[in-house]
Amino acid sequence: MNKIVFFDIDGVLTKDNKYIPNASPILTKESIKILKEFKKKEFKLVFITARSIRELRLKNGFITQLKKEYLFEQSLIFGALGLDQASTTYEFKMNNGNIAFKNGNAILIKKSVTKRETFSNLDQFLLYKMLIGKELNQQLKYHGIKTKSAQTKELIGDARICFELENNTKKERTKTVKILERLVNEQRDYFKITQKFGSPVDLRVRDIETGISIEPVELGKHLGVLRALNKFEITPKEKIIGYAFGDHEMDSKMKIRKDIEFIKVKNNKDFVKKCEKILEKF
Repeated sequence: MNKIVFFDIDGVLTKDNKYIPNASPILTKESIKILKEFKKKEFKLVFITARSIRELRLKNGFITQLKKEYLFEQSLIFGALGLDQASTTYEFKMNNGNIAFKNGNAILIKKSVTKRETFSNLDQFLLYKMLIGKELNQQLKYHGIKTKSAQTKELIGDARICFELENNTKKERTKTVKILERLVNEQRDYFKITQKFGSPVDLRVRDIETGISIEPVELGKHLGVLRALNKFEITPKEKIIGYAFGDHEMDSKMKIRKDIEFIKVKNNKDFVKKCEKILEKF
């Protein structure tokens, strides 16, 4: 029976969940020890993040650490840029915009794939992110919110638009989130009417402590889980032993099957503690 463990990265495997644009997440020593224990117990390791692969590949960063600790080989890393698919794949059955479930499992439908796919609608988002990023920055200036220019020039390879504020206080970030939520919804409605750049992309605005992040809703980590199962050639009827770790309620979407147990952690210390209890079972 396949044993798989799925990990969010920031806030789970790292010291904290602060997202710093253009910087690679760094594993704690405790996380490395836990990952080695899972591998020793013959678990497949899957890392799923909204970060771009570019960030994970930065010098002395996340991927470098995995290679140094002999954890990179046979592990899967799914970032914000999407994945190469096989000739056939499974996708979620949707019901009024939500994933349809039956007997505790997400219902999957088989689909032929003829081209490289990314997370839903991500190509369109990358195409016009430069335009809306520039416009949103101008709107923030109009509302009296000053941003640092360095973070408004994100490379197209990253799925997120990040704004770093000159006055980076909780009050200022809360105010900025409210303004940007209204603006991105207006942008979505505009693209929906005009069909400019294809289908509109649903965006969410997040306070990431180091600033504000705008990202596609479709970057949900459940898509990474699905693609990992496809990569391992695990069919919907095949039973597995699975665990998924995340530090946010949104990460609970990784539980797309009843044999995947989602475990929410408060921080890295809590993650290590809960992993140690699980590892005792094997």
